[in-house]
Amino acid sequence: MGFAGGSNAMPEQLVNQVGSVTPEHFAHAQGLLSQLPESLRLGVRERESAMAIAFALALDSENIEIQQRQIAWLREVQPPELVDKTLELSSEISQLDPKIRLPLVDLAVPVLRQNSAKECQRLCKCVHGLVIATGSLSLWYFVLQLILWHRLQPSINPTSTTTVEFTSIEQIWPDCLLVLSVIARVGHSQPDAYTKDIAYAFRSGVFRLPKAGEQEKPDTPPTCNFTELKKSIERLRLASPKLKQAIVDACAHTVLLDNKVTQSEADLLRAIAMTLDCPIPPFLNPQRSVSKQK
Repeated sequence: MGFAGGSNAMPEQLVNQVGSVTPEHFAHAQGLLSQLPESLRLGVRERESAMAIAFALALDSENIEIQQRQIAWLREVQPPELVDKTLELSSEISQLDPKIRLPLVDLAVPVLRQNSAKECQRLCKCVHGLVIATGSLSLWYFVLQLILWHRLQPSINPTSTTTVEFTSIEQIWPDCLLVLSVIARVGHSQPDAYTKDIAYAFRSGVFRLPKAGEQEKPDTPPTCNFTELKKSIERLRLASPKLKQAIVDACAHTVLLDNKVTQSEADLLRAIAMTLDCPIPPFLNPQRSVSKQK
């Protein structure tokens, strides 16, 4: 299905490879790198360019009026040379296959982490400001902010640790339902037309959770906004490692149920798994099984 392990990978195979990197993953990453123009390959190694890449990934590449509004706001808070670099790299990034966006973030993070805590926090706030300037929050913008904030936390709060607060599924059951519902809906570009498919994918993921048969289950998948989704993910971060693994397993089953993986599903699944400290390796063979979707 295009996930780690080959085109016939099952959810179990995907989850079993959480946190591991095989030679195939390394070769896949190198293949993605080879698709980057030289300006981006060099840019992820240099502080200012890495910041510009983060900002460029938050720019609207389809609506010029929105992008101009974003750039106008960016000029108010960042030096002119950094804004110019952002525009330069944005034109390169807009030409990339969407599946390369998250690997590009991964490549830029090590250099971004070299910034001070204050600078890292300011960068995250600036990306958030660019998103606010669009007037709406798309799934990609949510994923970008979630990953950046999580990956830069070691620099923002070097002494912070995640304390386990939840050791039973009952304590986080509503949060699990909400996350699985979002993942089930993301897989369909026209949710109203695929109500049965969404419900089926949602139920399939729910029944992968521990003690699912003992818990109350809604007749229809719950709805939420991105703020509520973020709060649920933050609560799930406080679950025990065993519960986190089960949640990622349920998410993977929800995504892989129909044997098709949209780019949005792939991005959201990786973002959630990474935030729960269960990073999933890059998906392999996406050209055969992961359809493009912004």
